[in-house]
Amino acid sequence: MDKLFYLFLAYSIIWGLIFGYSLRLGKRQVESQQELDLLKELISSKSS
Repeated sequence: MDKLFYLFLAYSIIWGLIFGYSLRLGKRQVESQQELDLLKELISSKSS
């Protein structure tokens, strides 16, 4: 096969991994924000 095909394949795999990793990080950030909001709610209700 052509060397350019392998280069394209390698770049496609790398970009796919970067995209998947960024989606995973975004999901974890949303979950962390939800947990932080819940903790803030619990703290404010305990202090009231």
